Amino acid sequence: MKKMPIHILIAFRSFWWLLFGLHRKKLQKIWGAYKFGGIRLCWYIAIEKFGRNYSYDHKQNQLSPTQSKYVLTKCIIKPLISIIVPVYKIDCKWLDKCIKSVINQHCGNWELILVDDASQKSDLNQLMDRWAAKEKRIRVYYLKENLGIAGATNFGIHKAKGQFIAFLDHDDELTEDALTWVTFALNKNQDALWLYSDEDLISVEGKCHSPRFKPDFSPEFLLSNMYTCHFRVYSAKVLRNAGGLRLGFDGSQDHDLDLRLSEIIPKEKIIHIPRVLYHWREVPGSAAIGVEAKPKAPSAGRKAVADSLERRGIKGKVTSYELCSTIYRIEFEPSSFPEVSIIIPTKNAFSLVKRCIDSARKFTNYPNYEIVIINNASDDIDFLEYLKKEQSEKRIKVIDYAKSFNHSEINNIAVNSVDSEFVVFMNNDIEIFSENWLEQLVAVTELDESIAVAGGLLVYPNGTVQHSGIILGINRFAGHAHKHIHSGLPGYLGRLHTLQEMSGITAALALVRRSSFKHVGGFDSSRYPTLYNDVDLCIRLRKNGYRCIYNPMVKAIHYETKTRPVQPEDWAYKKRLRDDYAEILNSDPFYNPNLSLSNEQFRGFRAFPIEKQIPELSNIIEECCA
Repeated sequence: MKKMPIHILIAFRSFWWLLFGLHRKKLQKIWGAYKFGGIRLCWYIAIEKFGRNYSYDHKQNQLSPTQSKYVLTKCIIKPLISIIVPVYKIDCKWLDKCIKSVINQHCGNWELILVDDASQKSDLNQLMDRWAAKEKRIRVYYLKENLGIAGATNFGIHKAKGQFIAFLDHDDELTEDALTWVTFALNKNQDALWLYSDEDLISVEGKCHSPRFKPDFSPEFLLSNMYTCHFRVYSAKVLRNAGGLRLGFDGSQDHDLDLRLSEIIPKEKIIHIPRVLYHWREVPGSAAIGVEAKPKAPSAGRKAVADSLERRGIKGKVTSYELCSTIYRIEFEPSSFPEVSIIIPTKNAFSLVKRCIDSARKFTNYPNYEIVIINNASDDIDFLEYLKKEQSEKRIKVIDYAKSFNHSEINNIAVNSVDSEFVVFMNNDIEIFSENWLEQLVAVTELDESIAVAGGLLVYPNGTVQHSGIILGINRFAGHAHKHIHSGLPGYLGRLHTLQEMSGITAALALVRRSSFKHVGGFDSSRYPTLYNDVDLCIRLRKNGYRCIYNPMVKAIHYETKTRPVQPEDWAYKKRLRDDYAEILNSDPFYNPNLSLSNEQFRGFRAFPIEKQIPELSNIIEECCA
């Protein structure tokens, strides 16, 4: 039987989704997308929602009881983990499943603290009392008055006896190996103070789907998105010292907590476990279904982010992204204006260069910058006249470079010719279209002195993404996050429109701290004269403790052709990159070992068997199968 064409299948699925369970909130979402990006964006959203056909098996990479037993015998540290569950007027069947998911843990060193927040439901009371009578590790507390989720959780924190404290919602479930992985991670990282895992959604029918494979910890990403979410485990001491959850942040109390903790816990003591350990239940009233279920969450989240910026001494206006109100955009304001040199190499290309320079000037009020043109043997009379006029008016600085094109050497010469604190590498085919773009890039570096590179969202003329950060390992080399998807879409986990750390930023538009650039020797003009010089630079910067930040508030059109023919030398540079950084390319910390490396759109999964993380388990599997 002939398969239905994919575009017809997507249209059919979209129409069926719209008709089945039609309600006001669905129409509001569609209307919001239409207002934001027209019918074209609505179609791209339909492709994202209904065009994917990748299977997901949540049990595929879970530890068996035998494997867990082996892992736990190798763990010297086996701390008591207190799991706190605030309970409020939930259907008994969901709470029962939640409790069973703790009871069924392969690792038995836990206590479960159920805090009933004045539900006043006799069936719930009976269920909890029955479990407490059956299992001594379960303790139940009944609050006389409703304290809200923050108050009930804080009560549980006060009663907890464990060295580590974990949060579990009353309608969600843990995987059976969740605490085994936590214990393993605590033994591997004995200074860890905070751990979080990947998660998926679970329907009311019990089907697990939509896994959320997260990057390693990025404090900048947390400002824009509460991505650490589930499953979170904290040092009890640190949690209590921070005062637990704060009242007044209903719907975003966890985000506020994690922001506060990220300010006091060193990044290296925050551990990401790249395994799905938590099933987030899709029931009415749960944010798993949609942010509309928690109407107070967006405003509370914006307040939490604004408070965090204020504590850090950072100026910034916090707003919500149009298509998802719990993705937060931050319009930063620099506290100072260090000198910036904007470096644009070119050979001729008069119209491109003029458009590039005009847009850079038009969309910034930054008071302390210069434009440096590297003239690579141009011979266009009109262009040379333009340079002469601009230079005579002291609007640009021109450096002549008469050799054959070497992008790395050209930029190294330019950097050595200026004294500014920052340089912006900018291709001549860039057109800025976002306000205060230079202010935004400079302000991002004020978040942390380790930030050496900052870049933004580059799109093709048709509005699809060209660059939103570099992902290492894509197609065995490197790629651009979200390439070719519509720039109006949220992207994977909202990452297209969130501030975050990445492994690299394209040199087509990148602000770089000049001292950091010189510290690592600049671009490698001999090994990477044209291609992958930015990837190589960012890898070397990261090896030296510097970081690269993607800021989606900075937007530009990149007129790079989408169908650039592959040159013979391209493969040589690809092989060189692979030879130089094979191990690093296979383990980008800001991607995820469960996500496919065959595309740049975060689509599909790759095999990440447990033996890859714990090689000894390959023997356990053989014994079990013998």
